[in-house]
Amino acid sequence: MARRVILTRPEAESRAIADDLARLGIEALIAPLLEIRPTGARLEDTARYQAFLVTSGNGIDGLATATPRRDVTVFAVGRATAERARTHGFAAVAAAEGTGADLAGLVAGRLLPEGGPILWASGDEVRVDMADSLGERGFTVDRITVYRAEAARRLPAAAAQALIDATAEGVLLFSPRTARCFVSLVTDAGLTRRTIPMVAYCLSAAVAEAAGGLPWAAVRIAAQPSREGLLATLGDPTSSVAG
Repeated sequence: MARRVILTRPEAESRAIADDLARLGIEALIAPLLEIRPTGARLEDTARYQAFLVTSGNGIDGLATATPRRDVTVFAVGRATAERARTHGFAAVAAAEGTGADLAGLVAGRLLPEGGPILWASGDEVRVDMADSLGERGFTVDRITVYRAEAARRLPAAAAQALIDATAEGVLLFSPRTARCFVSLVTDAGLTRRTIPMVAYCLSAAVAEAAGGLPWAAVRIAAQPSREGLLATLGDPTSSVAG
């Protein structure tokens, strides 16, 4: 039987990750726990910004809709988000591997505060406040909310059935919010003990902590907090931190 894991990312991101998993010989069960809803935000005056900042793929999607400008440098977290920016036609894209803190460091290393403000396109909930992180370095950051992420009210049927049938070896968790949502929905569905033989593949220690409310066989944390880093944990048993 082929290896099988549950993907909890929104639909578009999960489908892209599913393709990566297929190349590893792993079947993906797509069960989004967050639904992305664009805000329809529009930017009329972008001439004053020296750069755009995005911390997610949904952020770059929203930014591309909000403005026709493609000649402003985009600073993005992760190669996947950077590639998504290029797909939207942004000519100059710089990627930081890792966290929002890494992104702030990249921006500070390449730009000067006196060069003008930076526009940050984000969701309604963020893990790292880029305005604060860069503000401490003298930069002015304007934030625009281009999407909202609404949590699922019940565990997706496909995921619930996989837990009941014990046909998924684990679940990929990319954020503390998604991990908390998974724990809550599994608990509400009365399936808590169904995770005993499963592995929680977590993007970071913060995600692993949020997933701690369930009895996992093991919890594995990515060596680098990126999509590539998380996928690497599926073949690296040494990344296990609990079990």
